[in-house]
Amino acid sequence: RGIEKETMVIIISQETFDTAVLENVIEFDMPLEEAIREAENEFIAMDVRADVVKNFHLSEDKRRIEHPIINALEKVRVYEHSPADNDIQDALATFRSQCKLSIPHRVLANSKNAYEVLLNFMKKFQDDPVLLEPALKAMVALTETNSDILTSEGTQLMLHLMNDWKVRTSEPAIPEYLARWSTESCLKHEQNRQSMVAAGSLEHITALLQGHRANSRVVKASCKALRAFTLDDDIRQEFSKAHEHARLMVEDHDLITICFDILRDYLSESDKASELLSTVSKLCVRAEYCQLAVDRGALVVINDVLVSFPDHAVLNKQAILLLKNMVGNDKVKAEAMKIGAQLLIISALDKHQTNIGLCEAAVSALSMLALRVPAHAKELVRAGAAEAVTQAMKIHPKEKQLQKLGCMAIRNIVARVPENQKHFLDLDVENIITQAVEQHGQSMHDVAQAALRDLGINVKLQEQWRGTGHEICR
Repeated sequence: RGIEKETMVIIISQETFDTAVLENVIEFDMPLEEAIREAENEFIAMDVRADVVKNFHLSEDKRRIEHPIINALEKVRVYEHSPADNDIQDALATFRSQCKLSIPHRVLANSKNAYEVLLNFMKKFQDDPVLLEPALKAMVALTETNSDILTSEGTQLMLHLMNDWKVRTSEPAIPEYLARWSTESCLKHEQNRQSMVAAGSLEHITALLQGHRANSRVVKASCKALRAFTLDDDIRQEFSKAHEHARLMVEDHDLITICFDILRDYLSESDKASELLSTVSKLCVRAEYCQLAVDRGALVVINDVLVSFPDHAVLNKQAILLLKNMVGNDKVKAEAMKIGAQLLIISALDKHQTNIGLCEAAVSALSMLALRVPAHAKELVRAGAAEAVTQAMKIHPKEKQLQKLGCMAIRNIVARVPENQKHFLDLDVENIITQAVEQHGQSMHDVAQAALRDLGINVKLQEQWRGTGHEICR
């Protein structure tokens, strides 16, 4: 009882663990800490996993286990029906802090109907910001990595509150945490994303973004909430509507225009600007959207960021990532080269060599600028791209993704321009690529071999299959 088997791993319930601890306290007169350790050891010896809450205390008579998260939840439950406890904000704060400790804490709270309690509490006190704010924060904490709990009733309340607070600036934490609630509800949950979009979430979050454009925290939270709808991270679903959601944000809600409109006023605020640039990057999923971004001043903004704020690594990274996404459009690629974007990328790469995220973004952007355009490849080499890419690979030998991106950049720069090969070979790139294969093994093999081949180096290519005239043999 209280023990169940899941994928060949035996797990126990919180009730079973609590009973074992209480038995150690009562029957063997152990102190609580010792009783917990003994219970853990017992279950380990039985090859049983105890993913449960272990920070609790005993009642005054030492006959019951008491969990702070459950005690706090009960205060909220009682207050909902009889508002008399002056410590309700403390109870909500305690519940939130306990939820943030671990997944088992949130599982325990769920087992006691915490979601329904908080939802009913927020519905009853939605016109009281003093109580709504801590309740909303508690709901966000409960929903973290726990998005299955969202119901249609919860979605409707969320959207109702967003509509109510889209222009109210007196309590900025409320719109911020409404956006965070949306984000947590979307992560790794495709069905929630689709149902929330159908209910009107994109419109309401976009309104929050516009209504609170001067508040960095609300802007950041709203941008993250919008980007969550473009994720494809739910392994339980075969298909995602991430692309469709991006299309709706661009075509129905004009989000690219809105983001650049806000960016022009707050470009110097690096945190806010980074989130807005990252959001536009997620929306550039079609050639026409890339061109729309350019029409709204994307290249000017990127240029301003890389020229005026060279020390802001995160902001530079997001500007370069946006550029990388946009230059998938060949027309945008040509415009970017005309304004000297390659020089700014190489400069940022040189300045922030130790920042792996920026290095990956810059190397990938240089790769895209060179793709299928020999003239661009020649210009990149003249600008110092060979040295910049090679140096990044040399500094970060343990970063597999960067090594792969470096190999692809090398291929794109030399594939159609054989005279570019010498620039890389003089930088000992063959040795760098060989070391990357030794470091990362088979996962690097194909891309490394292709880069070496395009550099004119003799490589032994493995024959994957051979035609026999009647069948294919591997």
